[in-house]
Amino acid sequence: MSNKTEIHNKVNKKVKKSKSINKWNLDKTRKLQVIVSNWSKKSGQQYVFYRKKVLKTKNGVTYPWAFKQRKFVLNKKPISIGYSPIGKNRYKYNVVATANDNFKNWHNTYLFCLKKDKPIILLDQSKNTNPIVVQVVNDKVLNKKFKQIVE
Repeated sequence: MSNKTEIHNKVNKKVKKSKSINKWNLDKTRKLQVIVSNWSKKSGQQYVFYRKKVLKTKNGVTYPWAFKQRKFVLNKKPISIGYSPIGKNRYKYNVVATANDNFKNWHNTYLFCLKKDKPIILLDQSKNTNPIVVQVVNDKVLNKKFKQIVE
């Protein structure tokens, strides 16, 4: 193998490695905010994204602190979940963005996650504060748009 080929292979490995380290960024969050805003207008909802101020849900849970202070359950099983603003694989569900809307008697808190680098959206509508019960979001439009941003 020539030196030129070796250098090319090393550069390609570094590029692939750097891409996998930072899977999420502020620009992607902004794109997601626009998509969620447009998507939710149709149903008269308005979502607030976690930035620097905590998000407080109708039942009193605050994000992102809930990831450290509460247990989460999906399909009646505990899950490993946490806030990971650049998408590092630290948990089974790495939350890159959180959006919440409080209604009169309930809340919708969307947890935009990467699971093994693949996009998945979880929804917290739980009245429980511990454990917090989440479900997988099956909305085709929202899932497609989130996947496009991730990719």
